Amino acid sequence: MQFPSKLSALCAAAGLSLMLWLPSFLCAEDPASPAESPCLNRTVVSVPSRPTVTLATDTTQCGVVELEYGLERQWPGAGANRDDLSGGLRLGLTHNLDFHWYSGVFVHLMNGDGNRTGYGDNWLGLRYRFLGQTKHRPSLGLFYEAKIPSAGVLEGLGSGEIDHSISFLASKDIGKIHFDFNLIELLAGRTSAPGVDHNSGFALATWLPLTRRLNVVVEPYGYTLLNPASPAFASTTLGFNCKVQPRLYLDTGLDVGVTHDAPQKRVFVGITYAIANMYSWLKPR
Repeated sequence: MQFPSKLSALCAAAGLSLMLWLPSFLCAEDPASPAESPCLNRTVVSVPSRPTVTLATDTTQCGVVELEYGLERQWPGAGANRDDLSGGLRLGLTHNLDFHWYSGVFVHLMNGDGNRTGYGDNWLGLRYRFLGQTKHRPSLGLFYEAKIPSAGVLEGLGSGEIDHSISFLASKDIGKIHFDFNLIELLAGRTSAPGVDHNSGFALATWLPLTRRLNVVVEPYGYTLLNPASPAFASTTLGFNCKVQPRLYLDTGLDVGVTHDAPQKRVFVGITYAIANMYSWLKPR
């Protein structure tokens, strides 16, 4: 298995540059106020998004670096299976903006063409919440991400093309129940001809608290036709998210295909951990 070390180093360098530059620009203390900026708060908490496909408008805590990884097995159908260890880091740039880096660390695919193992694609993204929640309206946001093709094309692990995705996000609390809705537009680079293929995705996640620490999540989602090789499908997820401590969350769940062309099922486990507030580390004395 060969890992694209140069590409990984480039992604890490880009993320590090943001971490080093943004504290002084975004979270400098107001000279007129003796109070410490909230972005320099040493109280660190996690803002998990797993185990859903749907992304909430809630951004990572300002200044905090958050780790998120998951291990899953998927059965696409026709006797095939796929193992995937993937995840990445998020950085809260401001109270309403965060940076995402996500990659497929290990991908194993078995189907009629044999067994293939390799590194997956890298994704870089920004999430922005432009409207906060009130009693009568949801919070609203946007999420843009771009794929840096790093997965093996010959092994069938990736397309080798650059993709773009932009999502409209909406979140609302109604009593103790939390709802997240996404409308996702994907522009996928074509492998055999110039241009891009396009499809739309829809996802709705409902978070129901079972105890003070445990939530159950129900999520129907689906995508329209992308191309003849990627038909439209719909699936549903039943997952659980457990708060071990304010910094640490664990999750697990099962995804079942609803339509004929959907993957038959997927099982997964994951972890979300808020590492530290980088801005407080870089605070000038």
